[in-house]
Amino acid sequence: MSTGKALALGAISGLRSASGPAFVGRAANRGDMDLDGTTLAFLGSPFLSKALTLAQLGELVGDKLPATPSRTAWPPILGRAVSGGLVGAATFLSEGRRAATGAIFGCSAAVAAAFAAENLRALVVEKSGLPDLGVAVAEDAVVLLVGSRATSKAAR
Repeated sequence: MSTGKALALGAISGLRSASGPAFVGRAANRGDMDLDGTTLAFLGSPFLSKALTLAQLGELVGDKLPATPSRTAWPPILGRAVSGGLVGAATFLSEGRRAATGAIFGCSAAVAAAFAAENLRALVVEKSGLPDLGVAVAEDAVVLLVGSRATSKAAR
């Protein structure tokens, strides 16, 4: 189960870099993801969980701004890779598995999803005539749905 969660949370980190850590932080804070006694236990702290949620909300807005750089430019893609690796490691640690393996899955999913989603978004806008803003909001909905599903108790 942790492999699928790591891939899902890594992928949403590729779309919105703050979302994966925000979902993990909330899940750890409410006890749905057990990080107690691990090196990533700090993700479940109430303060950090709230701060990550604020960062997530800020990114959901910031993604729509014209000055926002491409998610596949070097600084953003590196941040997404780190974010995906972090959530992948947390997912594996929460199930008693090796953090490094989870980090590889999460990081890989984040990078792949960032490139795929950027190209898909441009293609949908070009071929459908839909405004970029509308496609971006649909992308947000996917991020929120996948993150909620991956960190819910039912996903265990």
